[in-house]
Amino acid sequence: MKPKLTSIIFFLFVVIVSTTAMAQENYYFSAVQGKMSKKDSIILVAVHPKMIKAQISGEQAANFKLLSISKGSKENTGNTIVTFRFEPQAEANGISRASLKIKSKSKTLLEVGLKGMGIPALEGENEASLSSILDLLDFGTNVGWTTLPNHIQPELQGDEISAGLFQKANDGDVTMTPIARYSPPSIIPFGYYLSSPEGPELKRVGILADSENFHEHQALYPTLESGATSFDPKDETFGFYVVSHTHNSFSEDQWNMINFPDRAAHSVRIYPVKTKEGQLKENSYLVCYEEASNGDYQDYVFLVENIKPVQTKTLFTTILQPNDFTGWDTFLETKGLNNDPEKIFSVKDGVLKVVGEELGYVITQKSYKNYHMKLQFKWGDLKWPPRENEKRDSGVCYHIPESEENKIWPLSVECQIQEGDVGDFWLLDYSTIEVDGKQNEPKQYSNVVKSKDNELPNGEWNTLEILTFNGTCVHIVNGQVVNYGTNSSRKKGKILLQSEFAEIFYQNVVIREF
Repeated sequence: MKPKLTSIIFFLFVVIVSTTAMAQENYYFSAVQGKMSKKDSIILVAVHPKMIKAQISGEQAANFKLLSISKGSKENTGNTIVTFRFEPQAEANGISRASLKIKSKSKTLLEVGLKGMGIPALEGENEASLSSILDLLDFGTNVGWTTLPNHIQPELQGDEISAGLFQKANDGDVTMTPIARYSPPSIIPFGYYLSSPEGPELKRVGILADSENFHEHQALYPTLESGATSFDPKDETFGFYVVSHTHNSFSEDQWNMINFPDRAAHSVRIYPVKTKEGQLKENSYLVCYEEASNGDYQDYVFLVENIKPVQTKTLFTTILQPNDFTGWDTFLETKGLNNDPEKIFSVKDGVLKVVGEELGYVITQKSYKNYHMKLQFKWGDLKWPPRENEKRDSGVCYHIPESEENKIWPLSVECQIQEGDVGDFWLLDYSTIEVDGKQNEPKQYSNVVKSKDNELPNGEWNTLEILTFNGTCVHIVNGQVVNYGTNSSRKKGKILLQSEFAEIFYQNVVIREF
């Protein structure tokens, strides 16, 4: 599946006559219609040019050009170099195919396939789609759509896998080969990253070149400005990144949400490599980046080999046990700590039932800092005075100091769970946060409304996520970032789930500490 940029065929003529195989390889090109691609060549060792003839044939042969059959370099004058390229005609949009035969007298020494991607112009709607790129390059991987744009929602597409982290599969280096790029022009550093207390620790592998002499930003197998296409992460767990002219993109969604909330959160789709026949290629993956928001995911495409995925779910710890409150305390405004005779709170088979008849909460005994928390919730039918005619209400309060007394409500940042308002910030007991560059007024209760609504109808399970990292807090509802704050006055502490005069159910409460 790697590019054949310069093939070297070693042989003696007498051997070729008796053992020539019709060795079929493909050479891949890309160019704007009416323009020329970069050159490619085949080197024949110990053969004089006068012994060689070459011909390009096939229905679309006119889109390819045989440039020369010439002597080798001064150091290798006994060799022959056959040079050719792709020159798509004005109407040659999409994939062109042809065949190059190299002969000696009446014997065919070598036959190779030529495949070219022609585009009408650079950038925008002129670009090649991800599916057509993989088709041209002889991958059988299903990306999930065939048009140029798609979407940037986190739902898996086609053969996409959910993993954003990897480890080295076997001895030797990991290879990271850029196989396509359709993006604005600029140099693009790329590589892998490791987790650290400060966030992703970038390890640069190489830099994609700018487009000075050729449109490297709209091409297959774009050229490197500098660096390499391999690295050795040893036993570390790592993700992938690129640095574009506007922002960094990471293979884990949470780092995109934390660092670049206005960009695509799911900016990378990762696919297992399949052959044209649909066979999986072991330990090989396609890492496909979306720089903007149209969902084409062919801004930068890398073939990465010798890696194995790390399942993200293994990085999360369940903090709500299936049938008891191990690691949690209960608190009710009228009865105090761990005194719940009416079973306002109960947990069975992994589901926390909150009857909601009075104000209170379940609260973790442990404090947390810098984490990704996930849970699911759905509303029950019951509502209680004095709010029996109001919206159903609950919430997740976090960053509660260990020294804070149990009360309604403790110093914290709250992710609101209320009908129509899931994801709002409530800043409790004079805590503060900045949203869109503006800090809330410190008060006993201060509200910052979410930017969008993404709740499901009552009775369905909603997925709520909270990302918090060094003062940045992100609220995510059913996969969509709905609120984003920075410079929080609270950065660590306990976590509680509220009882607030409405029946609610929680399940799958998990956390991953960074």
